[in-house]
Amino acid sequence: MATSIDRSAFSVLSRPARSPYTWGGENLVHSLYFKLLLLLAPIQSVLLTSVQGTTAAFILILSATVILLRGESRYARILIFIIGFWLAYILYMVLSLSGYMIDAPNFGIVRTIRNVYVYGILRQTQVTQGIYLFSAMLFGFLVYNYFQEAFIKFAYFGILLLAMYGFYEFVFYAIFHTNGDILSNRNFGDLDTAAAGAGEGAFATGSMVQGSNLFGSGFMRLKSLTGEPSMYALSVTPFAVYAYARRWWLLFAILALSLLLSTSSTAVIGLIVGLAYAEVRQRQEFILYIAGATIVVVLLYITSDPVYQALNTLLFEKLDTASGNERLMLFTNNVGLIFDGNVVRAMFGVGFGTVRSTDMFSNLLANIGIVGLLAYSALLLAPCFLLRKAPDRDAIVATLISLYIMEMATVSEFAYLPPWFMIALAYVRLREQKRLRFAAPGAASVRI
Repeated sequence: MATSIDRSAFSVLSRPARSPYTWGGENLVHSLYFKLLLLLAPIQSVLLTSVQGTTAAFILILSATVILLRGESRYARILIFIIGFWLAYILYMVLSLSGYMIDAPNFGIVRTIRNVYVYGILRQTQVTQGIYLFSAMLFGFLVYNYFQEAFIKFAYFGILLLAMYGFYEFVFYAIFHTNGDILSNRNFGDLDTAAAGAGEGAFATGSMVQGSNLFGSGFMRLKSLTGEPSMYALSVTPFAVYAYARRWWLLFAILALSLLLSTSSTAVIGLIVGLAYAEVRQRQEFILYIAGATIVVVLLYITSDPVYQALNTLLFEKLDTASGNERLMLFTNNVGLIFDGNVVRAMFGVGFGTVRSTDMFSNLLANIGIVGLLAYSALLLAPCFLLRKAPDRDAIVATLISLYIMEMATVSEFAYLPPWFMIALAYVRLREQKRLRFAAPGAASVRI
């Protein structure tokens, strides 16, 4: 008997190691569904129908209850999530709109998305924006519910596909000085306010080109199939930060180059925060390097014209312009909207999907109040405090912190799917940590 055990152990050890990123354990329908979903999740400027929002990824997400139909606990959890989301959303909207019974908010000082009413004070956008939020959160829940390590690989395939198309557009425009985008067919708000989702009648297509001054005239800002450079930054920067913290250098180099070509201040802020955190976690003395690098950059900004032009293009011009002044005005007015003496409005806002600004902080504060802002902050930041033992713990925390800072400071978009993948990954690691904690001592065979 001892001999047979020894042979069995030897046969197991002699097998080639199976990569954790190898797809397995699901039927053909599930495999094809999630592979397609992860590949197409970053694409937001291509619609399959004339209805706004019908991207391939959103259609796949909204079809999940049909495609994934099976008699198992994971499917039941999807149904519970769907019912729970809409009950919570309706309840929160009731709380938000109840503030109107005290006094009407002064919408004259803010930018509303669209003044079309469904019934009474209920706006059309409060319904449609709720559907966008539902789709994004359901995507995150699907990733969390059905996760396997191969999801990370295919999510990166989707991001790389997005980056490669962006490189193609950039090179095509540099050579021919005309737009090479042949896929985008979605209309967004006027590009000055595209990130805010504004534009009643004034819109730009997903193929619209924004010029770049980083390399001189004749170049465009890379945006790929997201419609706008800052949205490209929001989609790609979390994956660049995660790759850097995991020391996946080739992936990071490709994504960082594409972000540089976007000339987006959102990307610059996200990379600085995420990479700095990752390095400080590895080497605490890196704080001194950051301080030294800051001094060098300041001196070069003062004395070197190329550095001066590059930093102005990437960061400072957006602050010292009409656009920067508008951002500050929207922030101030959104905050002032709810702190007008109405306690209900301060706590629950004026209703999700009512107003938009160019930063998530004032956007959330105006729409869903203090309670909503704190809930969203807890959703993103809780894993940073609770996650202890995951092998990619530092990478996840760096990603979530950079994502949170990017959103709160520069973009107010919640329906782009790649950030939700990273949020879901953080909660997957928390689930694995919890299962390991409660596993019986010595039970090496417990599956996680």
